[in-house]
Amino acid sequence: MTAPLIFGHRGAPSVLPENTLAGFQHAIDAGADGLELDVLLTGDHTPVVTHNPRLLADTTRDAGGRWLPQEGPALASLTLEELQAYDVGAIQPGSAYDRKHPDQQAQGFTPIPTLDAFLALVAAQPRRIELLIELKHDPDAQDAPSFERFVSLVEARVRKHGLIEQSYVHAFHWGILSAAAKVAPSWRRSHLSISRKTDPDGTLYEGSPWMDGVSADPDRMLQDLVARGAKVWSPYYKDLTPEMLHKAQDLGLKVMTWTVNGTENLTSDIEKGVDGLISDMPGPAVLLRDGQR
Repeated sequence: MTAPLIFGHRGAPSVLPENTLAGFQHAIDAGADGLELDVLLTGDHTPVVTHNPRLLADTTRDAGGRWLPQEGPALASLTLEELQAYDVGAIQPGSAYDRKHPDQQAQGFTPIPTLDAFLALVAAQPRRIELLIELKHDPDAQDAPSFERFVSLVEARVRKHGLIEQSYVHAFHWGILSAAAKVAPSWRRSHLSISRKTDPDGTLYEGSPWMDGVSADPDRMLQDLVARGAKVWSPYYKDLTPEMLHKAQDLGLKVMTWTVNGTENLTSDIEKGVDGLISDMPGPAVLLRDGQR
């Protein structure tokens, strides 16, 4: 059994602020095989590395160093210059994020990085780093760019930095991946999912706007993904059964679970034989994986 690849989820948020260059470098230095990141567009159509379509109060301070009292402006309403006046280098004490990552170390002033800055960091590494580049898009979004434009803007930058062959376009909204198949057919595609049994807002159900017409029947879903040219199925780790893992792998799909934290969960997925796992704690995950070899 081949040991799974370890991907740092938004870098290494158990240690350093998520989706920051310092966090990504920490994950690489800790031995992660790859990085998972989120991409959205600013109002002037610059791809940036961040998870939420609006600035998050738990992790954002304004130019005066004050914590946002509530959810901040939408990224789509800000230019890159305006966005980078905000600081995302720490967690607001007592917030939900603080409880989730109690050991995270605060940094000095840290702006949301551009995708170009992130890709330059990866391209400068002395070893190959695999990338899961998640394009964020909600089916209910009113101000989002077209799928084709979003994919094209991101793919052009990934290609410019010479990283296409070591990256996947990764998304919950499978319509984005269908668009990628048309405008960037050589870019490998990774299909994220979470069931409604696990999360009431899950993406896997019959008629789901997230699934772009793919069947919600488990067996047919995997067959549909293969027929569409998918390379990776990336389910929430609690949704993955050994049976579905083996079926997916038998069809030629790689299976990469998210977000896998804690010794028990990491050990379980390693022993199941997943092809990759995405973790907030890539350093400990690598050590555990290497001990399992």
